Amino acid sequence: MAEAGGLWHIRPDVVLGAKYMYMKGNEAVNDNHAHQVTVALQYLFSKRTMVYVSADYQRANNGANAQVNGVLDPNGASSSASQTVARVGLHTVF
Repeated sequence: MAEAGGLWHIRPDVVLGAKYMYMKGNEAVNDNHAHQVTVALQYLFSKRTMVYVSADYQRANNGANAQVNGVLDPNGASSSASQTVARVGLHTVF
């Protein structure tokens, strides 16, 4: 597995992130390989609280079904070679 990504602080309270991940030979993609791209945008309300939106897109090869980690369904594999997952959340630290 290899990955690369970065963050861009658009403003002090807005952060944009992007990541590319290459996976080869793991169990989730039946020992084939897959490419995954993730994009996230965070808005910081305060030092403790932020809201975020993110999207993941994964594409597997050679007939493998895509399976993005973090899908709540334990059988969360796609029925095809690609899968897209979107999230919206509120994060606070106590």
